[in-house]
Amino acid sequence: MTRTILILMLILLAAGCTNDKPRPKGFAGGAEAKALELRQGSYSIHHFVKGDTVYVECFVPKGNFGVPDQKMKEGELFVTVSIDGNEEKRYMTPAFSISGLKTGYHEILLNVHAYNRPDISHKPRSLTVKVD
Repeated sequence: MTRTILILMLILLAAGCTNDKPRPKGFAGGAEAKALELRQGSYSIHHFVKGDTVYVECFVPKGNFGVPDQKMKEGELFVTVSIDGNEEKRYMTPAFSISGLKTGYHEILLNVHAYNRPDISHKPRSLTVKVD
């Protein structure tokens, strides 16, 4: 009896260790669906100021940001930031900080782009922050 249970447990364990996971019917790779959803430009930005640093967080539904210090893949997202109309800086992560701002009001322009996909473009978002 114990031998039968042991054999059944080994078969169950071996069946659970496979890498073949069933794909849902109608699955046709999510790249085009993701691109279509990103074209709609639905993303939100949260920020707060602490000292001379602005902490920014971008929420892009079903968006995939690139990995810093690695080559970007097509369709991966990045954020360009322009402060007071000066040159743009590129951030590869959805959360980042902008430090070294002088005292006063600053106009920060953020735009989310998809690497090598000009058809996936979002409307720029503008923030006005006050640094004390």
